[in-house]
Amino acid sequence: MVGVWPLPIHHVEVRLMQSHGTTPNIAAQAIKSTTRHGFLVALGWVAQRLNLVEILNRHLRIKQKTYAHTPVDKVVEALVAILGNCRYMKDLNFDPEPLVADPAVAQAWGQERFAHFSTVCATFSKLTEENVQQLSDALAEIQAPLLQQEVAAVAGPDRSGMVIVDIDLTGQKVRGETRQYTGTDFGYIQGKLARGYQIAAAFLSGKQQRFAIDGLLKSGKANSRSGACLLELIPRIEARIGRPLRRVEWVEACLAQQKARVRQLYQQLQTVSGKGSARRKQKLQREFQEEVQHLREVNQRLRQYRQENRTNPAPLRIVLRADSAFGTPEVIQRLLELGYEFTIKSYSGSNPAYKRLFDAVPAEGWVEVEKNRFASEAVTVPGPTLLAPYPVRLVAMRRWDADGREVRSVILTTLQPEELTTTEVVKLYHGRQTIEAGFQEWKGTFHFGTPRMRKYEANAAFTQLVLFAFNLVRWAWRFLSTNSPKLAEAGSRLLVRVAARCRATIRCLGDTLRLVFSRGTPLAGAEITLNRATPYPYALLTPRMSSCSRET
Repeated sequence: MVGVWPLPIHHVEVRLMQSHGTTPNIAAQAIKSTTRHGFLVALGWVAQRLNLVEILNRHLRIKQKTYAHTPVDKVVEALVAILGNCRYMKDLNFDPEPLVADPAVAQAWGQERFAHFSTVCATFSKLTEENVQQLSDALAEIQAPLLQQEVAAVAGPDRSGMVIVDIDLTGQKVRGETRQYTGTDFGYIQGKLARGYQIAAAFLSGKQQRFAIDGLLKSGKANSRSGACLLELIPRIEARIGRPLRRVEWVEACLAQQKARVRQLYQQLQTVSGKGSARRKQKLQREFQEEVQHLREVNQRLRQYRQENRTNPAPLRIVLRADSAFGTPEVIQRLLELGYEFTIKSYSGSNPAYKRLFDAVPAEGWVEVEKNRFASEAVTVPGPTLLAPYPVRLVAMRRWDADGREVRSVILTTLQPEELTTTEVVKLYHGRQTIEAGFQEWKGTFHFGTPRMRKYEANAAFTQLVLFAFNLVRWAWRFLSTNSPKLAEAGSRLLVRVAARCRATIRCLGDTLRLVFSRGTPLAGAEITLNRATPYPYALLTPRMSSCSRET
């Protein structure tokens, strides 16, 4: 029987006995069933509290006939497979303890039983680019209240606190017959030239946890150095957590500088003469046309920024962290216009010319910020070329590898010395290793190191589902309670690899649902409780998910 809460068939008999006037104490009996995937049942209850199926039904319009299962049912089943430690889609049926053979899990997620894995794959093969966007919009609607609570906790009552967002790329190598994977291309993936995809993702650093904001599946040749990936993510970040005030006054200054440059070129065009003037005039004409086009673009953006500021009553202070591949002048210019603060590596410092600048700084000019790592603001390296001057800080860093090789880099930041010292700027930047840990969790816990399907749109949809699964295992504890410290402090790896594969007994008594893990399992005796009648406050803090990573 499909319903809001799992209700196996033998439970109907209890209710029939109650309706025929049997002894009153039967009403107090607990409805009982069993499962081999305990934590997946708990996550199903949480998903129904979040109205997952209802919102997906409202957004998704997949062109496929419905027989025993709707297309949305199969999208939900794919999400359960991700959360249930299924490495391949066929594991839904052929795992030693297959999910499709566990009706309690299906009922917890609002279905009578799960479909065969082949029909799930058939549904994903029908997905279009529009369907992927519909799925993204639906999952964004589900997560909006939870993300907003995280943002509010970080920003504070006056919304002046730093909301830190990390942006980076991670690669997915394809396996087998690589040409069968649509949308893939050759690129540097995991440090090697290979065919595959790149995923551009944005993570929010919450009070205790990191959360995935959004992600985009790109071809393997997508290069962060162009800045296109970062700028493409900005509207999606703003749609989910909010946006800062645009720097209208600074853009006006940029516009004035641009107008002066156009006037200068125009005057040069009018006065060019002499030998070779035709060639010089042709070159000036091209520059003039480019600057005029640039002037129009800045003017158009300025009008848009003014309108956006008028419709932004509660602006945020968002600080972006990214590595040197994103630190191009074009990206810096646009981020400054959009009102963002940032801590980004402007370049790697490998240019031999910069070595002389680094070496010119006296020893007392370097501050040891971490073990074997030094920083200084006395290095006169050139900053990015912007349309108008802006007060940015350049913090030089140097360290030595185990083989004695010197590694140099420069951090570009808008955070001023009265707010953060040199040491604090470096530590803030190195905090971006959380996104590296997030990528490791995707690939290690959710088996997302390689694509699940062969069609680009199907893999783009899986990307959205993995992002949601990443957050769901963290948010689950806002709705659930447990008597087990091991569970309460567990990382996502234990929850997905162990708790979601343990046998458990399900008891439903009134509005209280209890999940008790069985003897002989790693979580024997642990209980999870959910009261479906109690409104759970979103502001509850989630337990810290432990995840090991190393800085790259």
